[in-house]
Amino acid sequence: MRNRRAFTLIELLVVIAIIAILAAILFPVFAQAKQAAKKTAAISNHKQLMLAVIQYMADNDDTYPMTSSDGTYRIVPPNNDTNVQLSAHPYMKNKDIWADPMDAAGIAERDTDGTPYPSASVPANFRAQQLLYNLGLKSDFGVNTQYYCVWGYLCGANNAVVFQPVPTLASQVGAPADSIYATSSVWDRSSNGAPHGGGNWALDPPCVLDLAGVDTRPPRTGCLGYWWFGGWNPGSPNAWNVYGGTWPWHTSNVNAIATFADGHVRVMRISALAAGCDVRNGWTGRITDPSKYLWDLN
Repeated sequence: MRNRRAFTLIELLVVIAIIAILAAILFPVFAQAKQAAKKTAAISNHKQLMLAVIQYMADNDDTYPMTSSDGTYRIVPPNNDTNVQLSAHPYMKNKDIWADPMDAAGIAERDTDGTPYPSASVPANFRAQQLLYNLGLKSDFGVNTQYYCVWGYLCGANNAVVFQPVPTLASQVGAPADSIYATSSVWDRSSNGAPHGGGNWALDPPCVLDLAGVDTRPPRTGCLGYWWFGGWNPGSPNAWNVYGGTWPWHTSNVNAIATFADGHVRVMRISALAAGCDVRNGWTGRITDPSKYLWDLN
């Protein structure tokens, strides 16, 4: 009879150790591959959204889509609030691409009906559009509103203040390949800085004034000034608008997706997004190098 020899304890432990070493080597590789795949998907999402914007412009006299609200967040006339996502939707008909794959609050997890305005509160024939508008408010495709859809204060009767958006024309953009139209964005952050709630429909550039203090944004409509969140706030590192609403979802939270007016998309570090700008809280900084600054129209 042949002697049957079983594994010794040492041999078993060696095999387990080899498997553990291989797992330690391969798991980070798998994680990096998964993150790279999500980054590729995010780039594709931004590309598709920008192509939809360009198609919209072709049908609307080369005018960029409007982003506006009178504070009611209702699309039902006479309010007529709107955003880029709502305007571009007929050209793509895919709302899932509005969410960055790295954003845990995907489209299915967002409060699409009650934030900021319940679609059940509008007439039945407007509910589907209201839902799209609500979703657009938390899109990870945040638009460079200060340059591509300026909100001005319009002084009405009895000194009432009304938000009056001014659309940007393609002819106003002097260097489309060097002008950021949108970036990946964030809706809010918790006290420890963790992002939550999805993305944001509109965001701010890091600077708007040149070295002489002249405002580089397109002329506004109104008598009181421009309106939005007030620029970047590096002095508040856990604030949702520490980068003006832009959020670096990719590669350990250092890279953001930037979409340019000519349609190309790039993955960029936050520091590169602020190139040519002396970033300070609330637009107190200045555009120090116009040739490097990527947010204005020139």
